[in-house]
Amino acid sequence: MEKDEAIKELQKESLQGLSDKDLLFLIESYVTKRNDYKNIASLINGDEDVIAKMIDSDRVFNKVMSCTERILAISPYFLFSLLLRRAFKEKRNDTKFIEKTLDALNNTKPVIPWNKNRLLGLLEDTQVSNYIANMLAQFIESSKLFSMSDDEKRSHQYIVDMITDSLHSDNIEKFYIYCHIGNYTLFLTGMIPEYIKYRYEHKRRPVDKQYYVGFGKTYYGLASEHTNARKNRLTGTLSQLSEGFEAVSQVLSFMNKEYLCTAKTGLA
Repeated sequence: MEKDEAIKELQKESLQGLSDKDLLFLIESYVTKRNDYKNIASLINGDEDVIAKMIDSDRVFNKVMSCTERILAISPYFLFSLLLRRAFKEKRNDTKFIEKTLDALNNTKPVIPWNKNRLLGLLEDTQVSNYIANMLAQFIESSKLFSMSDDEKRSHQYIVDMITDSLHSDNIEKFYIYCHIGNYTLFLTGMIPEYIKYRYEHKRRPVDKQYYVGFGKTYYGLASEHTNARKNRLTGTLSQLSEGFEAVSQVLSFMNKEYLCTAKTGLA
């Protein structure tokens, strides 16, 4: 994969450009009293506001959650977009989550203290949820979780090795590695925190969850300040992920436990 293409993968898909398969599934799930689905698809294709309203509806969400076999008919990006948007919405209305998360965010003594309005702004940021949906869609392939390129020899499971790579990389690749470290740490802390805990408690790995949180915040921050962040219109998104890392990680954890557990969706 070329370096520029690797960067584009970070925001490859969007609701505005849903595949025909995903769009048809969305319409069939949302519009129950008509059958001219292809005509409707031609009318709403590319209309992000209309598509967002449909994907956020209880009707579509319930259809996905109750119809396991049909999940296989939609793309990972579509599935993660729907579930992430729902999770962010749930947490916006969770008073205990807001209070607890504000304490965690302000415990790191940020330059600008967090308050409720700022946190709600993060939880309402659709560019953030879209970025994460793209990241999760990539990381369901384990090879992409540990590799920063198509070169298998550069597959890393340790952050220090990724950092070492960044020290010997050109400007474009450095930006991608910064993003990858942020994505990697967010995935571990949000989707599989049990893995971190197990290695810390039973494998005597001297790194706990806060170790990954610290690196995630730092490298998303470095990525947000990079010239390629401006070039790819990612400055704001990466900055939000850096400063609000703990909040986003908790939303991912909630999404994983509530929507992706085997008992509810049949997905492992």
